[in-house]
Amino acid sequence: MIRITLLTLLIAYLSVYAWKDWFRAACWLVLLMAIFQHPDMPKSIAGVPGLNHWNFLFLNTVLSWLFNRKKEKLAWEMPKHLNFLFFLYAFFIILSVIRYLYDNSGLIELFDAIGAPAPKIISDINEYLINCFKWVLPGMIIFDGCRTRKQYNFAVVTLALMFILLALQVVKAMKLGSLTLGGDALQKKALKIVTNSVGFHRVNISMMMSGAFWLVFCLKELVSTKYYWFLILPSCLMIFLAMALTGGRTGYGTWAVLGFFYCLFKWRKYILLVPLIYITVIAFAPSAVERLSFGFSHDDSVATQEINFESEEVDLYEVTSGRNLAWPLVWESIKEAPFFGYGREAMANIGITLRMREMYGEFDSFPHPHNAYLQWIQDNGFIGAIPVFLLYILLIKYSWSLFLDDSDKIYVVTGGVSFALLMAFLIASVGSQAFYPREGAVGMWVGIGLLLRVYLERKKKQLGKKSLLIDG
Repeated sequence: MIRITLLTLLIAYLSVYAWKDWFRAACWLVLLMAIFQHPDMPKSIAGVPGLNHWNFLFLNTVLSWLFNRKKEKLAWEMPKHLNFLFFLYAFFIILSVIRYLYDNSGLIELFDAIGAPAPKIISDINEYLINCFKWVLPGMIIFDGCRTRKQYNFAVVTLALMFILLALQVVKAMKLGSLTLGGDALQKKALKIVTNSVGFHRVNISMMMSGAFWLVFCLKELVSTKYYWFLILPSCLMIFLAMALTGGRTGYGTWAVLGFFYCLFKWRKYILLVPLIYITVIAFAPSAVERLSFGFSHDDSVATQEINFESEEVDLYEVTSGRNLAWPLVWESIKEAPFFGYGREAMANIGITLRMREMYGEFDSFPHPHNAYLQWIQDNGFIGAIPVFLLYILLIKYSWSLFLDDSDKIYVVTGGVSFALLMAFLIASVGSQAFYPREGAVGMWVGIGLLLRVYLERKKKQLGKKSLLIDG
């Protein structure tokens, strides 16, 4: 009760403060994402659905931004080609929801089959439409308002703190002793405890932590040696432990891939630490190693021996956690409607989920493809996929360009931060996630906002113009 009261007072103060400084209020929104999904947090105020502490601050921040940015004579500096791609992104999200609302008979049939109540239109609009834009707006507000080095530092620090606070919650809930469990036992424990104690699914936390580690590590470029040893490295260790405790194999792999890129192209001296890290992980976190290799031995489990599609050495069912059952069916449906797809929630709405339930049982009947690329193409077709995938390719290109630019530390940090968050999302999207913005992607969208701001400011410098953000 005391925590809720203090949170209420903080939100009340920040909501008033937002009308004075909407930029810092947006940064606070990002920081509060660390506790917003916590099960103890109130989901409504006075019984009004959707009216909670975070949304109340969000509403005040957005309104202040819309009203005050004109008074401050701020110009929307997003390049035209990016404006167009973002517009198409939003257009296909809206179109997919309209198509879903027009005909969701397949989803209703599925709910009837499993004995669950049919979805309500209001909740569908809130989840599939309003929330998609809500999770993106803090990043866009930060892009619009980040004009000075002081604002940039505040935004980067709050973003890093959000991930660090999430990591602390995961470590506290799971306990370090969990690292000595078997790989399967670690996964099951994380599935239950992380969701119930932190509020985010363990797979989302794994993805977030894999990018957050390198985000925090990149901040070493902006701090002194003292802060590097006493703040950066301990924070990286905490995030690494949280990632290991999730049992998320994709997160482990993503962390290693990102480390390979960073060390190979920028910080080559850290390659010497690879053997030491490997030995340390084997010694103190054997469960993480076991989870990473799960499915590559025919002795892993009974299920592995029963369903073996490839060979005795590699069990595709275990390696993909059953996704190999769904992906062929999804691809067949894509070939039947390749241009515009079927609309939101296509997999369930066109009967694939119900079909899988009848073929493989309820535990292997996926409600969505568990692959963000296939899901987006199935819902929106290749016509809808081209501009969205192109947007992400451009963002990766911009972030890598900044990371390799040693002319200013802010370029390296911003490029490294955004590249880590974007690549963590795009790699994880092979086995989970969604291109429909969700709460777990708020940090990535803030990284995108900072990336585009610094990229534009560098353009100004290259044209011989002054930049208050770069020049300080």
